[in-house]
Amino acid sequence: MLRVGRVPVRAAVIFCVAIALRLGAVQALGDLPISRTPQLDSAAYLSWAGALVNDPSFWPVYPEHAPGYPMFLAAVLAASGGSLTAVRVVQSILGAIACVLTARIASRTLSPKAFLPAGLLQAAYAPLVYIDSALLAESVFVFLLILALDRATSASTRKQWLVCGIVIGAAIVVRPTAVLLLAAFAVVIAVRMQRPAAIGFAGSLVAGALIIVAPIVIQNWRVTGVPMVQAYAGMNFYLGNRPGGTGMASARLGGEWDALEGEASRAGTNRNDQDAYYIRKTLDDIAAQPGRYVGLIASKLAWSVSDEELRDTHSYYFFEHAAPFLRWLPGFGVIGALAVIGALTSRGGNRSWLFAYAAAMLVTVVFLVVGTRYRLPLVPAVIAFAGAGIAGTLDRLRAREWKDAGGLIAIAAVVLVLAHARTDASSRNLTEEWAFTGLALLQENQVAEAEAAYRYAIGLDESSFAWDGLGLVLQRREQRTAAREAFERAVGINPENATAWVHLGLAYEFLGSRASALDAYRRALSITPERAEARQMYEAAVRRGQNR
Repeated sequence: MLRVGRVPVRAAVIFCVAIALRLGAVQALGDLPISRTPQLDSAAYLSWAGALVNDPSFWPVYPEHAPGYPMFLAAVLAASGGSLTAVRVVQSILGAIACVLTARIASRTLSPKAFLPAGLLQAAYAPLVYIDSALLAESVFVFLLILALDRATSASTRKQWLVCGIVIGAAIVVRPTAVLLLAAFAVVIAVRMQRPAAIGFAGSLVAGALIIVAPIVIQNWRVTGVPMVQAYAGMNFYLGNRPGGTGMASARLGGEWDALEGEASRAGTNRNDQDAYYIRKTLDDIAAQPGRYVGLIASKLAWSVSDEELRDTHSYYFFEHAAPFLRWLPGFGVIGALAVIGALTSRGGNRSWLFAYAAAMLVTVVFLVVGTRYRLPLVPAVIAFAGAGIAGTLDRLRAREWKDAGGLIAIAAVVLVLAHARTDASSRNLTEEWAFTGLALLQENQVAEAEAAYRYAIGLDESSFAWDGLGLVLQRREQRTAAREAFERAVGINPENATAWVHLGLAYEFLGSRASALDAYRRALSITPERAEARQMYEAAVRRGQNR
């Protein structure tokens, strides 16, 4: 192998391509309003990270997310003076390193010739290029998963398995779904290795994970009273597995999400018992509609291997529009088609690690929520097989085995066509992203630009969330009547928008209609009884009335 110093040329090529594309995404996407002023999960991560920078002992009363990514953010922000660009650059570097690791995994488990094609495929895989520029946990999560797989495919001592377990433990405290990878690797150890070595290796693997995970569980137990890594697991399980649903992140903020979030409270369940409530509800619904549930799982399995990028926190297609070069990079359909022929042509017992990894990650998609972010952990194993598929096809072409090569290409073409068979209109409707753009601009005090973004969103679709945001803009402009009308339009479109009811109540107060304001606040509380903002506004309005 040609080398530059001690670094393989091929690894250097992969790293350079990967970092160039990722930094290109940082440049193209980093100055979007929802990148400058992040929303939803990104905002929650940053809030926790900022609190940690100011007070390293901080811990939320109810952790909506696992702590691993906020801790990573806090470390980078503290070192960089609070630069979000620095976070994106560090993630880009980790993403580029992960491409080299995937190349090494493919070479080690499938074929040495798979190294370069696998690495380059991951370097150019469009959703990963995007996610490494986003303030979302999956960037670090995927890196840790790949590092764990790299360690597992080379571990031969208890110490090495302990290190692998530590890496998986770190992944678990970024996203708890990584616990399935721990189980999958333990199964492969038990099947492939002789006792008593297998017992020792598996024990070291689990011990390594516990070194990282146990302190987090204990801390959450101390603060919340519940031994967990993060909250909302039950609600996410329900979202992905309710027989009458789609299995996607279809419950959106300012509507169905508000109603769903408040359902356990409306049923009299306290916060610490909410996960159990939603899990019971899911299992009861499945028992009542087993046929529909089987259909849902089949649909989610099909979506999991589709080229379509399903909406989760945000729509991937919004960022693809903002960085058009992403459209020319390979998506899941391409890597999936190549992976099929890689699985058909590769041989060897080391493939078991890839199959175990892929099975564990596929389970997290099919039996939780299917979406762009949730599918990304599956991608490295698919890309490893895809690299082997390219290498195997090229070998047959070089050997002039035209019939075999043609057959493999035909199989890949069929799989590629099937991967494009389904599209999801809601994932390509960018109304919500434009509304969040308006919210980000409003938070930046760019009122005119915020109004333009909200009106553009409304032009795309009649959105309760967008009308609510426009009401905030009009309220900021002190156009009281127009603001009230916008909020009324918001709750008229979606009566479950608890946030819009709160804003409508405030609009009524500005116009001197205290009774209507109280009714609006009560409506918000009837949807989300534990919504602190609604409770505070209602109680303040009551006190103002008593003081008159």
